[in-house]
Amino acid sequence: MADDGFRIELDEALGARLREAANAAGQSTDAYASTLISQALDDRWAEAKARLAEYDRTGEYVDAKEAMAAVRARIAERLDQAR
Repeated sequence: MADDGFRIELDEALGARLREAANAAGQSTDAYASTLISQALDDRWAEAKARLAEYDRTGEYVDAKEAMAAVRARIAERLDQAR
């Protein structure tokens, strides 16, 4: 790992899932994890930028209660996927 690299510790179950997915993709676990993290970050930034552009264009925004409901739904979805 390069000096400016980043280390993440995973529990045994998640590590096994990552190794299995990386093997299926024909990549090392480091390369596969880096790709997944990069894609997730890019997707979130793209979504945030698109929402800001829409607000700048229309002045319309999402109510805080609606936003929190969406966050709760995403958390529930991810918890269901993890099980």
